[in-house]
Amino acid sequence: AFRLSYVRESDGMSATVFAYPDASVGGGYFLLLAGLPSEAETGAQSIKREVTLVFDRSGSMRGEKLDQVREAALQILSALEDNERFNIIAYNEGVDMFAGAPVENTKANVEAAHEYLEKIKASGGTNIYDALGEALRQKPVEGTLPIVLFLTDGLPTVGQTSEAAIGDMAMKGNVYGKRIFTFGAGVDVNVPLLERVARDSRATSTFVLPKEDVEAKVALVFRRLAGPVLASPELAVFDASGSARSRVADVIPSKVPDLFEVDQLVVLGQYRGDEPLDFVFGGNYFGKERKFKFPFDPSNAKTQNSFVPRLWASRRIAVLVDAIRQLGAETGVMTVDAAGRDPRIKELIDEIVRLSTQFGVLTEYTAFLAREGTDLGDVARVMSEATTNLVDRGMNTRMGLSAVNQASNNAYQFRQDRLNISNTYYDERMARVSVTSVQQVSDRAFYNQSGRWVDSRVVGTPAEKPTRTIEFGSEEWMRLAEKLADAGRRGTMSLRGDIVLEVDGETILVKNEGAK
Repeated sequence: AFRLSYVRESDGMSATVFAYPDASVGGGYFLLLAGLPSEAETGAQSIKREVTLVFDRSGSMRGEKLDQVREAALQILSALEDNERFNIIAYNEGVDMFAGAPVENTKANVEAAHEYLEKIKASGGTNIYDALGEALRQKPVEGTLPIVLFLTDGLPTVGQTSEAAIGDMAMKGNVYGKRIFTFGAGVDVNVPLLERVARDSRATSTFVLPKEDVEAKVALVFRRLAGPVLASPELAVFDASGSARSRVADVIPSKVPDLFEVDQLVVLGQYRGDEPLDFVFGGNYFGKERKFKFPFDPSNAKTQNSFVPRLWASRRIAVLVDAIRQLGAETGVMTVDAAGRDPRIKELIDEIVRLSTQFGVLTEYTAFLAREGTDLGDVARVMSEATTNLVDRGMNTRMGLSAVNQASNNAYQFRQDRLNISNTYYDERMARVSVTSVQQVSDRAFYNQSGRWVDSRVVGTPAEKPTRTIEFGSEEWMRLAEKLADAGRRGTMSLRGDIVLEVDGETILVKNEGAK
């Protein structure tokens, strides 16, 4: 079935809420989609940007990479609007600045910046700590959105080189709330560090693979940052009695990003109870503080909106995987045995496996769940394999192509806005892999076990053994099909072959060999 949903443009933001009811979470799941007006209000001005480009000029940048960075810088300067500001910081073992503070976008300043860029040569080491600290230290002009574009092609080699220390400084030292968009040129970079620095500041990380064009990647990101519309948005939740933040849980993203001209806001979470709620977003809208209220009535939740909990689960898994990867900065190289004894790691892995199994949302770390011969009832073995994958790769792999592939997979899941039915991801060689032995159908997931499709709610449990068999085409089969259709779950009968299905607490074997 194809369904089209749209929202009518209104004063400011427009939004719609999709909801799926689920008594097991005390309410259900919601998806809020909000869009920006196609045209700015009469007289409205986009929030002015203050852009600081910080780039690596260490010896490894010599040649084509440095030339590409220069071209990217020139593109950025040419794309700035009147009254916006900029600065350029180039670093190796030391930090060199075009100006002591961001300057206005004037013809004279841009010409001076061109001359500065032409004189830069590549040499020396890589002092990430001081370069990032200098960019964050400079106080932005009031009323602007401060943006840092931070590029490196290597690991920190000079000054403070601790990953944990650099990450902490970027978070605690960012007193002006600058958005730090990070770029890793090549694969010899600390991938989780660049991800953390960006994500902590409401920004994103981008990785430029060998033979890819640095200029093109940087320019692509900067083009998306045109015309800031809503900066520093915050979500509040109210019901008839007042503030009701406790009525929602596990809201993703926890920190709502800024919205630019072409952006759509996607917020997912769980809701509690059945009384109406109001979602209120407040922030700097076209330079003025405004709030937008979007009502949500849980009575409108439908099982047909089965894509909502799956999208939530995908993004939730990304959050948990990122937490494990970031723990690697604190723990250093971790053995699987030591990880199994660490309650923080065990808790995260338990939840990743639970969500992956329940929703059929598999990642490179949990794809083994759908492998022929995997006994999902052998909890100890399942957890051991998941721990090995998440520790050896997620925690211990900090650089190289196999770290970049993890960043690509996680970035996709963090912003996922459509179902990944085939569970496609990039492996450690950046080859695309799909898992077809698990299927997401309606609001259920099914695993292919010995030629049967088994409902995720009973797979690997004693309840997996059917108590009743229903033959394809029989009257009993028709009654079951009608019952599932009434509940919005007609698709669960569409899988080819036998299906082990849980219905109202009963496990049923549906014999589908005759289906054409």
